[in-house]
Amino acid sequence: MAENLLVRLHSLGDVVLASGTAVAMSGSGPVSFAARAVYEPIIRRIPGSIKPIPVTGNWKELRRVSENFSTIVDLQNNLTTRLAFAGRNVKRFHFSRRLRRKVLLGAEITLPWRAEEYLRTWSVHGDPSPVLTRFETPRDGRFTVGIVAGGRWPMKTVPSGVVTELARLFCDLKGARVLIMGDSEDCLLAEHIAEQCGYRDVKSVAGEGGISRLIDRIEKLDLLISPDSGPAHLALALGVPVQVVFTSTSPALGFWSENFKGAFMVDPIPCRPCHRHGGKKCTAGDEQCRRMLVPRDVFEEAMCLVQ
Repeated sequence: MAENLLVRLHSLGDVVLASGTAVAMSGSGPVSFAARAVYEPIIRRIPGSIKPIPVTGNWKELRRVSENFSTIVDLQNNLTTRLAFAGRNVKRFHFSRRLRRKVLLGAEITLPWRAEEYLRTWSVHGDPSPVLTRFETPRDGRFTVGIVAGGRWPMKTVPSGVVTELARLFCDLKGARVLIMGDSEDCLLAEHIAEQCGYRDVKSVAGEGGISRLIDRIEKLDLLISPDSGPAHLALALGVPVQVVFTSTSPALGFWSENFKGAFMVDPIPCRPCHRHGGKKCTAGDEQCRRMLVPRDVFEEAMCLVQ
């Protein structure tokens, strides 16, 4: 049986979104998934015969890796992978930057769901939905909520005051345990939020141990509240209820399916989405998409999602 190579070098969300394609490919034989080493814990959670191949992203390395595969599915399709797989039997993901530009300029269109586009690169058959094996569920019967604080793109983050008030609401009204999550760069912010919650059961777990530990934390949650970022995609793929708080981005950018029920955003914000990643500065100068977030509204929407 022929073995196929799937390539998506980065980023966290895209690697998760490629999991449905990996599962569909595994129906035709063993699949190897080439990605940067940091994403190996994600690939090991994809159901089926999926073997991770950690790579650095060097094109010569990728060329050596690809020599023994009958078919290559290139979901990265950048200069590196085009050089690496030149002359090979390659199915390449094609993305329309022109359409994305239209969305960012305010056109009332929605980009195709990225997971569906990935699957279409391989075949028209199968379920594109991201899926990761969930080994654990909440154990002690206590409602446990994760809230993601901080992030690489400031305009995409949930304001720290909103995160703090959300944590208080979940503790005071639902008796919840709340974990403030984030990357290593967000540790001080997460600790400050936990301190602001006083006596309540709010704990910072930001930056405590890479993607593997993040997956372990998320799969034990009853609910995750997150910006439009990697942890949200992990939760969805693990089957954990997730509310995505959209600020400077929106589902129109194509990273969430049309039937995704967990989107929360303040309407109307005519300049949203303003940046493909979220941006570091508000181009309008008023940060309405973040300033107008009302913690109680986010809380009530989240509880409707869980119930």
